[in-house]
Amino acid sequence: MKRKPVLVISSTRSKDKESTLLFKSLQLLSDSNTIVKQQYKLNMHVDNTSPLPHVYNKYITSDILEKHDIVLFVHDDVYIDDLGCFDKIHRAIFECGNDIVGLAGSSQAIIKKPALWHLMSSGEHHSGAVGHFAHDNTIHSASFGLYPKRCLLLDGLFLGVNLKAVLAAGWQFNENFSFHHYDLSSCLDANKLKLKLSTYNINVIHASPGLQDYHSDREFLASEDKFLQLYAD
Repeated sequence: MKRKPVLVISSTRSKDKESTLLFKSLQLLSDSNTIVKQQYKLNMHVDNTSPLPHVYNKYITSDILEKHDIVLFVHDDVYIDDLGCFDKIHRAIFECGNDIVGLAGSSQAIIKKPALWHLMSSGEHHSGAVGHFAHDNTIHSASFGLYPKRCLLLDGLFLGVNLKAVLAAGWQFNENFSFHHYDLSSCLDANKLKLKLSTYNINVIHASPGLQDYHSDREFLASEDKFLQLYAD
């Protein structure tokens, strides 16, 4: 049976998708290998100001399942540097039996301040690897720990979802959050529904430096308070 293409969903504040790293990387992968071009379909929401969960949840529907078994939710500043990306996502989900696949996360966590996945857990529970651009445009890889590994929490920069499984479980991205903590809350929700989350080896480069000062970012702090209120013991 012919494999359905992976539906890639992303959102950007840019006026055009062509300026995003994600689009550029997918274009290069497609130009390098014509098979890759048949393995995915990209839907990029441009000039977007809507919360990510609201955008993403539009694609967790039975109508989408008719054409796509897997939906990949990925940030627009992620450069996919892996010709085997879509084969790996398919393998991670349908051969390894995972329901949600990411690149970095933790197998255990204590829900507390600061509410960031890598600071709510100790290093022995971390898993995955993500490349980052340095200031001189060189690339360094942040290696968190062994992978693949079943996880409680996954970073939201790149999440591949078994659409049939999450629909059957009644799972969606948590719309209580607009950006900060949408991924962590959604992962905790997924675990409660007995969905299987895991890291996997897919090479990407993330252009974002991450949250620079979680002590004073008002938007983050407000989201953190809500997250702790909902999920802390």
